[in-house]
Amino acid sequence: MALKIKFRALLTMCGDPIENGELVIDDGRVVAISTQPGASEDVLDLSDCLLMPGFVNAHCHLSLTALEKKLSPSNSFADWIRALIPLNADLDEESRMRGIRAGAEAMKRSGVTTLADYVADPELLPVIGGLGFRSVLFLETIGFDSANAQFLCHKVEELIKRERFSPLSQLGLAPHAPYSVSPDLFRYLRQLAQQYHCPISCHVAEIQEEVAFLDEGDDGLKDLLKERSAWDPQWQVPRKTPVQYLDSLGLLDHLIAIHCNFVSSDLNVMAEKKVSAVFCPKSTEWFGRSEFMPVRAMLDLGMTVALGTDSLASNDSLNFLAELRTADKLLSTVSREEILTMATRSGGEALGLGGGNLACGQKADLIGFRVPPSYSGSWLDVPFELGRHEVDFYMVNGEPSFFSTGNSLR
Repeated sequence: MALKIKFRALLTMCGDPIENGELVIDDGRVVAISTQPGASEDVLDLSDCLLMPGFVNAHCHLSLTALEKKLSPSNSFADWIRALIPLNADLDEESRMRGIRAGAEAMKRSGVTTLADYVADPELLPVIGGLGFRSVLFLETIGFDSANAQFLCHKVEELIKRERFSPLSQLGLAPHAPYSVSPDLFRYLRQLAQQYHCPISCHVAEIQEEVAFLDEGDDGLKDLLKERSAWDPQWQVPRKTPVQYLDSLGLLDHLIAIHCNFVSSDLNVMAEKKVSAVFCPKSTEWFGRSEFMPVRAMLDLGMTVALGTDSLASNDSLNFLAELRTADKLLSTVSREEILTMATRSGGEALGLGGGNLACGQKADLIGFRVPPSYSGSWLDVPFELGRHEVDFYMVNGEPSFFSTGNSLR
């Protein structure tokens, strides 16, 4: 049976705002949008709400949520990793699961309906896939020694064949980063992604140490790999930028690239190869980075740029409304409309899920904000208001949830 929702305003993210209308949802999709609602007894009255597509968190590590406030930024990224590894290894299952549930709740309450999560432990795939998000679960793979590449690839392929997800979830592949994955493993994972039609994602040019490692063989990350018994003595310094290096391995086409803080010289090839970039505003701020993703230049080249939270190992919150406000602060030349597009439609495009906008035929993943009757400002400003920490209405796949609104079905 179709569900009709009255609204005060609707941000479709594919056209102008619509005021005082009705949204009709059937079988998990939008089937009609009208500015002349008809009489009906079965109407969800959200006539005091601004509705819009749910947010797409295009990069997260939910399994690290229990590390909240246990790490501090470090001048050396390698030192931050050294601190992270034992803390993560020492987490007991109960703490990790409690953190995952708490992180999911924080994201939902702040409007995230779609999640892209990096999952290092395959046993957590069904857990995170069952949280109620529309999701892409990226199996995070690490292995710098090429001698292990074929074995690791075989394990990944076995998991692809075996794993079954909820109808809202799908599997992606995530070779971790150019400093933690061997050339052979990169190539094998790209072949698997093509064979099984999996999206592929990677941390790219996140840190200056990575740039120096690939260009000069800098010892910082090399020492870290040796400490972890992960160094490959046969590895040759490619003397390339991270983007050039991944391109030489055939990985760049349609890659979902995370962070991209040091890519300014490679933007044209990224645009040509249809790379999607994910900017993590609060993580960028948490690390105190003065040089970060050139979002304005990417948008001007027509690149798809999305938003992510990263994890609570490098953020103080998973609240997506806080991410919007931080993006607004850091990206002075990017408009609020562009930021909201990054947070919705562009996220869906980057992940290959579509959606992120509200039009006939699109998935009914939406959120709502209560607005006062006297509101006369721009509808685009509502999600950025300082007093907003939660959404008032939440829906995934046509199934509504209620947080703080008093609205009801009548």
